[in-house]
Amino acid sequence: MDTDDDDLCTCMQGMAAGDAAFLFMFHERFATKLTWIVRDMVKSMGRLDIATDPDEIDGLVIDACEVIFERAAGWRSGGALPWNWASRAIRSRVAAGIGHRLVEFDDQHDGDDTISHAPILEAGGVEGEASSRAAGAADLTLDTDPLVAEIAALVRADPRAGLLDRAMRAVGGERNRRICWQYGIQKALGDPSPAVTVGHMFDLEPGNIRQIFRRHRAKVLELVRSDDAFEQLREISWFAA
Repeated sequence: MDTDDDDLCTCMQGMAAGDAAFLFMFHERFATKLTWIVRDMVKSMGRLDIATDPDEIDGLVIDACEVIFERAAGWRSGGALPWNWASRAIRSRVAAGIGHRLVEFDDQHDGDDTISHAPILEAGGVEGEASSRAAGAADLTLDTDPLVAEIAALVRADPRAGLLDRAMRAVGGERNRRICWQYGIQKALGDPSPAVTVGHMFDLEPGNIRQIFRRHRAKVLELVRSDDAFEQLREISWFAA
């Protein structure tokens, strides 16, 4: 038995026992193989827009790993490889994630996903209407919300986090901002399935979370690259040209 087989059996046995650590290991070791399979599935469904989007494919690969994790107890070594053995279930999960958009974005209408023009706190702490995209950030010390506390801690570690929060507020609604922060925090913590974790928080499908994150990030990226008020953020790998 070669190393690949050894690693595969070890991962599958651990996942069959319900140990999520082996899900991480499985993803790290076999994500490349699953990427080819998932991308082919996406192409066969006619979603070339997603097939060429690395972030979307990465998210769907994690979904595929979770499908295998959930069914690992039924797999037997010596038979089909897990991704072939569970191909129908993987395809079903992929289709559920990309078959239709559960959340549509229309900046011409009111709602959580439109550009926000709500009052924010100026740098001096006085509430006022945001006069431009470079308006002051909210005072993160005035809120007891757990997410706000986490952002405040990030700001203490790196003031650019406050600037990033300003950018997020400038280009979208409150819910999307919160989803993006939670997604980023989960990824930083090493969560292999941030879309699933954040989806539970907001009662949304993982595919929704990934789309919200991708679209909100794209809007922030455009702002950072076009507005010198956010020049410091261009040094972050997220926004590097």
